[in-house]
This record gives sequence, C-alpha cells and structure tokens, in this order.
Amino acid sequence: MVTGWQHELPITLLGTDQPLRVSHARNLALSHARGEHVALLDDDDVFLPHHLADAADALRDGQADAVYGQALVSHTWIEALPRTPHGLPRKDCPFDAVFLAVANTIHTGSLVIRNPASTPVRFDETMTHCGDWDFLLALHHTAGYRFNRLNTITCIYHQLPRPGAVTSAYQRSPTPFSRAQTTVYQRWPAQDRREGVSGVVPGVRRPDRRARRRRPARRPTPVGARRPRPPCHVHRRTRTGPYPPRPAAPAPGPAERRELSRADCPGAVRRHPCHELTPRTTG
Repeated sequence: MVTGWQHELPITLLGTDQPLRVSHARNLALSHARGEHVALLDDDDVFLPHHLADAADALRDGQADAVYGQALVSHTWIEALPRTPHGLPRKDCPFDAVFLAVANTIHTGSLVIRNPASTPVRFDETMTHCGDWDFLLALHHTAGYRFNRLNTITCIYHQLPRPGAVTSAYQRSPTPFSRAQTTVYQRWPAQDRREGVSGVVPGVRRPDRRARRRRPARRPTPVGARRPRPPCHVHRRTRTGPYPPRPAAPAPGPAERRELSRADCPGAVRRHPCHELTPRTTG
C-alpha cells in the first residue's frame, strides 16, 4: 500500500518489533518528521480533500502555530461531506485556553501544527488515555503555541457502535479516562479568569456530589407580585377570600321540571309526582 502512494507523497513506514501504544507511536513519528508541519491521523478519521491545504495556508500567515478545522461526527462510515451536514454533530469549539484546561475541545484528527522538533514537548508515554489532551496543553503552556480554529469542516470523525478501546475503557470503574483527567488537572491547573487565581475552576471541574444535589434557595415572592389563580370550581366552593362564592341558583319551579322517562335515565325510576329521581337498587 505504501508503494502505491510513493508517486503522490514521500511516505516512510516505521516498523517495530513489538506493538506500541498511541503515545509511543506518535513520538516515534515525531522523531522522524522532517517537514515544516505535522498532522495527526487516526484510523477513525477521514481527511477531506482541502484539510491539509487550508491548514497550511493558515499556518503560513504567521498568526498561529497550531490550527484545527471543524470535525464532523458521524456514527456511520462516510468518506465525503454530506449535502446537508447541519443535522450531524461536530467538534467546532473556538479556542479558549481556560476551557481547554477543563475539557479537551480540539479533535486530534483535525489538528495541524508546526513541527515541534525544536521544543521539548512530546506525548507523555506514561498516559494510556487523554494523551492528546495533555499534548495540546503542553504545546500551549510550555512551547507557547498559538491556536486558531478554521471556519470550515475539514475532517470526519467516526464514532461507530463497535467494540474498541473507548468502549472497553468505560466498562471499568473508575474509568481510565477519570484517572487521566485527574492527572491532567493536577499537571495543568486551570486559570479562573473571574478571580484571577490559579486553581480549579469552581463549579466546573468535578463538583462535589452534595453540591450538585443542593438546589439554590428560592426567593420568597412578594404578595403583591403574585399572579392570582384563575377561579375554578374548587375555589368557588371552598374559598371565600379573593374569589367570592357564586350565588346559589334559584330552585326550579314545578313548571320548569322536565319529566324523565325510563329511556332517558334507565338507572332511575319515578317514585314521586314531582318526578324526582331515585337511584335504582339491585339485589
């Protein structure tokens, strides 16, 4: 397969005696990269035809050291942009350094960066999960990389319903993602821009369970601001405050009484000349 692409791209296949984890494989690729830019591609990603060209143009402007396009998320395998992609979810959050310290909002498959060979930043090979998130934070805080998001969809990220590393990881408790998240939080403390202090963002990073269950106190509504309830039959019969009871209807006279026959009311019989109804009893 590599030989078939040699006329299009100079591809070098790196082989190892033993299988490597993702972080080890990426560091091995970075050590052999000689180009100006580096792009990451996983087996569940598809580059759209303009992905590399748009990223290279944005990096040549000199306004950013790392750019990422919008990633379309699909639960079925597709290799081209649909005609109506608006109904599909996407990972397209603008870059925010504070929010990146709370959650990874950048899809690794949509990222193109300047070659970090001259920087000490590499993937942490001790992390089996969330290594890309730690790598992005290291690029920004250690190497001083400037990030920018492209305004177009440049890749497709597939979340197929099949067994994989992510599915198996969530079958354990605590999950490896939770352990890796704790490591990232301790290594890269978030900066709360509201208070100007370095630390965990209150209310965002894993709040206490009791605090999540605690509901805010409801303010008492002034009596004058309360909306009156519409009168219903219960209020008319039981309440005498703002809803006065309805005046009783005058009793109908003998001329207004309508005689009910057995066909009109088979469950009652006439037992009085005034045609008053009495329920029929059985047994």
